[in-house]
Amino acid sequence: MVDNTHQILPLRRTPDPKNVGRPIKGKADKRRRKSVDTDVQVARLGPLIDSAFANILDRPDIDVAKDPSALAPDRALVLEIIGRPESFISAAQKAGLEWLAEEVAALHGVTEYFEDVDDADALDAPESDETEGRLYLGMPTIASFERLRMLWSKYSAKQKAPEGDGVWWKLFSHLHCIRPWGAEDRLNNATRGKLKSQRERFPNEKIKVEVDLWYRGNPTKREEVYSNFIKTVKEIGGKILDELFLEEIRYHAALIWLPALAVDAIIQLQGPLAVADEIMSIRPQSSFRFGIDQSPFEAVPDTDGELEPPKEASIGAVIDGWPVENHELLRDRLDVIPLDVTPSMAPVNTRYHGTAMASLILRGDGHFSQPPISRRLKIVPVLAADNSGYESIPLNKLPLGLIKRAVEELKIGTNGQPPSGSDVVIINHSICDEAFGFTGTVSPWARLIDYLSYKYKVLFVVSAGNVSDTLALPAYSDAAKLRAAAPTERRDAIIRAVDNAKSQRTIFSPAESVNALTIAAAHSDGSNEPLPPNLADPFPLFAAPNLNSGLGLGFNRSVKPDIMLPGGRQVAHPTMSGGLRIKGWEAAAYFGQKVASPDPNTADLKMVRRSSGTSNAAALATRAGLLIGSILDSSPLSARDDVPWYRKPTAPCVLKALIAHGASWGEVGETMTGLLYTGKVSLPRAKEGVCRAIGYGQVNHERIIEGDRRRVTLLGQDLINKERRHEWRVPLPNELSSAAEFRRIIVTLAWLSPVQANSSNYRMFGLQLVGSDGLSSIWEGANRASYQPSVHSSQRGTLVHAIYEGKKAIPFDENGNFILNVQATSKLSFVSDIKIPYALAVTIEVADTISSDIRDEIRRRVGVRERARS
Repeated sequence: MVDNTHQILPLRRTPDPKNVGRPIKGKADKRRRKSVDTDVQVARLGPLIDSAFANILDRPDIDVAKDPSALAPDRALVLEIIGRPESFISAAQKAGLEWLAEEVAALHGVTEYFEDVDDADALDAPESDETEGRLYLGMPTIASFERLRMLWSKYSAKQKAPEGDGVWWKLFSHLHCIRPWGAEDRLNNATRGKLKSQRERFPNEKIKVEVDLWYRGNPTKREEVYSNFIKTVKEIGGKILDELFLEEIRYHAALIWLPALAVDAIIQLQGPLAVADEIMSIRPQSSFRFGIDQSPFEAVPDTDGELEPPKEASIGAVIDGWPVENHELLRDRLDVIPLDVTPSMAPVNTRYHGTAMASLILRGDGHFSQPPISRRLKIVPVLAADNSGYESIPLNKLPLGLIKRAVEELKIGTNGQPPSGSDVVIINHSICDEAFGFTGTVSPWARLIDYLSYKYKVLFVVSAGNVSDTLALPAYSDAAKLRAAAPTERRDAIIRAVDNAKSQRTIFSPAESVNALTIAAAHSDGSNEPLPPNLADPFPLFAAPNLNSGLGLGFNRSVKPDIMLPGGRQVAHPTMSGGLRIKGWEAAAYFGQKVASPDPNTADLKMVRRSSGTSNAAALATRAGLLIGSILDSSPLSARDDVPWYRKPTAPCVLKALIAHGASWGEVGETMTGLLYTGKVSLPRAKEGVCRAIGYGQVNHERIIEGDRRRVTLLGQDLINKERRHEWRVPLPNELSSAAEFRRIIVTLAWLSPVQANSSNYRMFGLQLVGSDGLSSIWEGANRASYQPSVHSSQRGTLVHAIYEGKKAIPFDENGNFILNVQATSKLSFVSDIKIPYALAVTIEVADTISSDIRDEIRRRVGVRERARS
């Protein structure tokens, strides 16, 4: 059972309205902004713009004078901008351009013209050989094109901007490129390569692809465009399998089945789909395909009567595959809710992934023989068995529809029925789109997760994704030398090789979700079996990220993955293909976490197997959330409230903050930083490389759950509006105000933000944790620990986690409190009335030489009463 000796104590905010005010401003940036001379821009961009306009307006195949509606409404214009385009959106709308989307883009080779960037975030970015830009998309009419051409002509002639159009002069001076949206945008090289690979593997079969259509808010126009799209698909012998329109995330897509010749044409950037103006992008069908080798299985002992049936509220859910409901380790602890995937679609002997996730959430790694969590777990299956027995998303469905219906079933009910999981506040989502690596743009899947998270106030725990590609290891010429290498040498070579391949080993959608907690997998499990000499352990000395764990960063270079938990160890499996390459490979007889499993042969309900991967790590993060929930059930926070903590809008933020609160880089982060910090790589870039792999680091939840007289955790939660500041009072023993002893303060701030789909302002709200001077330092004389993500990366997501260390006395206020400020900002003008839920966790640790029992002293100062224990 959970040890409640270390109660999480309430953190109190300064009462309204005295100390609730405007955000504290930090130091102003007074650097001069350089702009590009008009003559330079005209010389550089003039030919491109003339070509773009000619390509759109002056096409010989259409007589615009005779048919002015026949051309431009279905032609997109791409503007690559150095800096932020917020002000350009309203200008474009005034000019008649329909805003479709914005994307973060890495624009290479721009520093020759743009010596500085009019972008405040760029000041915080680590040094880089690329400039952060934005891809702005417009869908103009002919009249708007003509107006845009007129404005460019006046700008080129250095004439004064017409009244109300001055913003266009700024745009032109920061324009990197302008061109029509074309076939190469709809199908990038990676997509074409994957389609080509599928054609080679299945030469005589039709291929399923997903087509993202341009989002159109006008229903009449949307229907007209979609009708034309259906006609085009039928003309080339294709078939529409599924369609989904989600206005909330500006998403319109279709799953289609195409004959081989049509796919070949797409690969060659030819055919009607490759040039169809209504299509934004074409890519392989979203895929998550799970299967296991026939590895050794073993039975668990009987568990009948070990514990009473769970009585606590069902606050956790899993959207995954079907579990084996009557498995010895899961019996009477699951509520399975069939929706889109029925039991007949998932034969019991194929139910590996959902069973493993439920097992890890309820019982953890089976090597440790932990008792189950005293809550029932809600399961909504979305994986079915394919023709080969693998678990995957149903082949004729778009995954976003399945996910949306699953969450709505849990939170609001469907078909007139009440919700099946009204108390659910944390959802495990250990599946991903293995066909969609993060490239800087938030994927539709992640946009949906973010939207659902904020709307229904739930925390999604998602896996970073498992990279199956092999990894080049140039340090060794063959497998024998790899195995014979000293453990530290082999470890160092593999860490450097992973970092060198980071652009090809990115996290998978929806891991870039800004509201979700994204989990990397550590090379760690409870197995104590030694490897035979013919197998190589890549990280025998510490729990580095396992070989397959996907790498960040996230949207706008934010911290992703967020944290790392044990994901099972993996063997460095070598292969010779143009030099030595390795991949993560689960040695089931030796390595891996022990999980419940279906029996593939005799339907034994006591089978367990070994497993590894980021799915496992995410499941353990969800388990941590449920364990923390049990602490909160009996904490002083709950004792003084009429409403259970899990029914408050801040509940997902509370779990998010506390799950991450025990994270630190530790030895892993320090070692990785030292390896990546070389003469060619700066320290900020090296730390960014570590952040890509482990985020805020591996989590030690015992630091939060277990008690200690020298350590105490306080928790605050509230709602905050834009441009407001909340002061939080941290009561500390008097001894800390005068003693110059080593101490550590750990702060974690978590929130949920509404999102604006397809926008560089995607995350609508940012929260900051600052001191009284508006800076990120907490108190004078205390420093952020050396080995952790930068302040700037932290502030770009929805989770800020920082560790401060110092020996200087903490500055108290007149009431003996230490003050922390939480403030909310947004660049959007229409969000003033929106209240953002957040949670703030603070842990104070002191040296052994401090005589006070700070836990008891702080409990006395906050004046809480512990709930009577039964």
